Amino acid sequence: MPLAFDVSPHSKTRCKRPFHWAILLVALGLLLSACRTNSLTCDDPLGCVVVRPNNPVRLGMLLPLSGETAVWGQELSQGIEQAVIDQDSELLGHEIELIPLDTACDPAIGEQSIEAIDGDDTLLGLIGPACSDVAQAVLPAVRRNNWVLLSPASTVPFLTENQTSLAFFRTVPNHLQQATAAAHFAYEQLGVRQTAVFQDNTEYNNLLAQQFSDTFAQLGGTVSYQSTLSPGQSDLTAVLSEAASTAPQLIYLALFEPEATLLVSRLAESSTLNRATLLGSDSLFSPTFASKASSTRLFVTNPAFTSEAYSAFVADWTIRYETPPASPGPIYAYDAALLLLQAIENVAEVGQTGALVIGRAALRQQLTSGAPVAGLSGSLSCASTGECAAVGYGVYEFGTDAVWPPPLIWQFE
Repeated sequence: MPLAFDVSPHSKTRCKRPFHWAILLVALGLLLSACRTNSLTCDDPLGCVVVRPNNPVRLGMLLPLSGETAVWGQELSQGIEQAVIDQDSELLGHEIELIPLDTACDPAIGEQSIEAIDGDDTLLGLIGPACSDVAQAVLPAVRRNNWVLLSPASTVPFLTENQTSLAFFRTVPNHLQQATAAAHFAYEQLGVRQTAVFQDNTEYNNLLAQQFSDTFAQLGGTVSYQSTLSPGQSDLTAVLSEAASTAPQLIYLALFEPEATLLVSRLAESSTLNRATLLGSDSLFSPTFASKASSTRLFVTNPAFTSEAYSAFVADWTIRYETPPASPGPIYAYDAALLLLQAIENVAEVGQTGALVIGRAALRQQLTSGAPVAGLSGSLSCASTGECAAVGYGVYEFGTDAVWPPPLIWQFE
């Protein structure tokens, strides 16, 4: 049964009885108009969010705001805030309120932040998180509250696999795409036929290493050596000796810093391995790593942005913060906010007083079947799996001059 909401500025609409029947007859239409309650109905199967007159449209920002990843979280927040500013900080006459919620890229902290707002029926959705394990941890609460979770950075494949209740969306590409792109670049563009792979024992890099190896083998190449480095491992003598015996043409680095920095330094000292081409994942696409590896020619996969809107955003960002964005995160964060705000605007029912009623299932349906939205990263359109990314991966070349940002030299089609 549809629910009706009284969305007038007051809890009740009062009508005074006229003093004279003549006045009532003359002013009947006006009195009927004055007595209207401006009700909007909700027949959405997941319920509705009611935004009353003068109340804000509320969105959460579930991001790392403390700990070692706080700088990353700050950039993501700034991307979201810029998208709101570009919407004049309002939606359908209502102020947009952003609610910061810390995760510290820690699932337990993310769950605590979600518990603090559990049951908030005025919250439309959450932009975030940055870390995939946090997304996995908070999704049960997101589904229980019928919110939507739109991530600019959580890339592990299983988050969009077999969603029985579609609640998770992302504007960042599934990260297996970059390993596939890396294999094609090595085999087709560089003509490499034999590679070595170094990885750490994180789930992220395990998946990258496996996808690169599988794709490279499917193309006809050979992975002649593969090794896993432990966090903090400093003695690389044995693994480098083993790798050198296979004489790889290319070495794929599925690593984070500082292990990647140490390995690149040791590879440069090897008379055999220093001739191999180095190809890293997007975790190494940073000015700090570029400066540390400046003595080595290195290729790194990263999202390929080419739109004019992206160029203008980066130019404005560089003026405002005196440096380009350190990662693609702010681009995806901007697009996540833009996509969510556009979907809300498209499904909201607007009452006479400006009140809004937004169906939660209608919002999900709009995200997956609405017209594409022009974002910084390209044309945003969500599949039924929750994948909304507009752009694929390219390859950037780190030169010995450590110029930042590095040039895009190849794009995976």
